[in-house]
Amino acid sequence: VQPRCRSMQTADERIRMERFAFEYATSAESYDIAISNGSFLETPCRQGLVSVLPHGRCWHIPGSLIASDELKPEMVRWLKRLSEVQKKIIVAYAIGPDEAPLFVDAGFEVSKFGEEPLLDLNSITWQGKEFEWVRRQTNFCRRSGLEVVEVKEEAARQALATELVEILHEDLKSRTYPQPLRLLEGQFDPVALYRRRLFLARCRSTGRTEGFLACSPMHNGRMWAFETYRKRSDAPRGTIPFLFRDVIDRLQAEGVNTVSLCLVPGRRMEEKTDYPSHWMASLAMSVWYKRLNFLFNTRGQDHFKSRFRPRYVNRYICVTPKTSMRSITSFLVTTGGIKPNVGNLLRNLWR
Repeated sequence: VQPRCRSMQTADERIRMERFAFEYATSAESYDIAISNGSFLETPCRQGLVSVLPHGRCWHIPGSLIASDELKPEMVRWLKRLSEVQKKIIVAYAIGPDEAPLFVDAGFEVSKFGEEPLLDLNSITWQGKEFEWVRRQTNFCRRSGLEVVEVKEEAARQALATELVEILHEDLKSRTYPQPLRLLEGQFDPVALYRRRLFLARCRSTGRTEGFLACSPMHNGRMWAFETYRKRSDAPRGTIPFLFRDVIDRLQAEGVNTVSLCLVPGRRMEEKTDYPSHWMASLAMSVWYKRLNFLFNTRGQDHFKSRFRPRYVNRYICVTPKTSMRSITSFLVTTGGIKPNVGNLLRNLWR
């Protein structure tokens, strides 16, 4: 068994993969299997899928297992056997607390990766001092003439594609990594959204798009992940929180249970979990969160997401046979972490 390139799929196979991702995704990264470049593994019974980014002896698996709950225990054991037979290091990222015990039972090493902020929509009212900041950003954007519009028609999405890509690159151009980091950030392709939902923050008077939010489905549409959100450099202050609040209200009215604000890598690594994290993984994630935000601003992300008062759940890295310098180096290469924009890096380090 070898990872299969997604570009070699037939149209029917792509449709089937998207349906599996919609029904069974349990993490924000999982739906990317339907839309991103790369490879995948399929179980012999053809009822389970995982996305794979191969690099040398390492197979990196972003997101959760895409399979029914009944199949997952055997699927994890199958991945363990593949690692042993093919002499591969298999690393699965952002595994949730419900799947982590399956990896432990199969002999994987399980370490904390970070925490995922979740919003339970049935309890959000935006009242009280704790949501004062969100209300203030929202009111400022409304006074500035912004409105939120969902783009549902495929033709309209296609027409917006060039503009959305421009906003994406404008938002990233001053960052240390001017391209999304694989394994950590979802890919965004405005011409292949499938069942992702697209919302725009738009100026009423000019029609100009100031920012956008793309949401990925999980749990058969009962949960949604706020995975890709970008704005123009001169967009009104508060554009992204304004988008978040408006879309949360819409999903709440539709009866959606939960929204994921996506993983914060390295958050609260010092807290004890049910599993003894490998010291190298724990140290690397802790140092990144506390000291390396000029590279990838996880603390800034955490501060912004905390304004919406989420609850947090642990997410894990599951490795077989074990964490090593090889696996950590492979992670950095695969994400693109060894290729920063040097000029942006120096400017951000100086700040």
